[in-house]
Amino acid sequence: MQTKPRPELKAPVARFHDKLLTHEGTVPLTDLAELFGAGDDVVESVRGRGDIRFQGDVFFNDGPDLVIPAGRIELEIPSLLRGRWTVDDDGFALAFPTAEFAVRACAQIAVFRKCFDLNEIRATAGELVLDFGGSMADRRYTF
Repeated sequence: MQTKPRPELKAPVARFHDKLLTHEGTVPLTDLAELFGAGDDVVESVRGRGDIRFQGDVFFNDGPDLVIPAGRIELEIPSLLRGRWTVDDDGFALAFPTAEFAVRACAQIAVFRKCFDLNEIRATAGELVLDFGGSMADRRYTF
């Protein structure tokens, strides 16, 4: 797993965590995009999808399929984004049950296109982990 310092992600992670702790029921999908350190163009692309809804231990967001260029990769958001979530005082986790309902990151490597499905996002006050199933796309960001 590649580890990289990303102190600029501390604030968006803390805001997302705080919203989950208050059990508001919804969080803008743009807040999830900001956890990835997404630029304004990516945030604007997901704005039309509205809010992620949290009910019980399940979260979901539905809307049109999105393919968003983000530097060297493309992010694919399926029409139904869905998974399970947990939150406590120390952090949160969003887990995606199957690739069908998960964010996908795709990169062009030479003549091949390689895609990785996001299995889980885990965060604490000191780090954010993007778990792509133990693949080379796994990332740990510290702050």
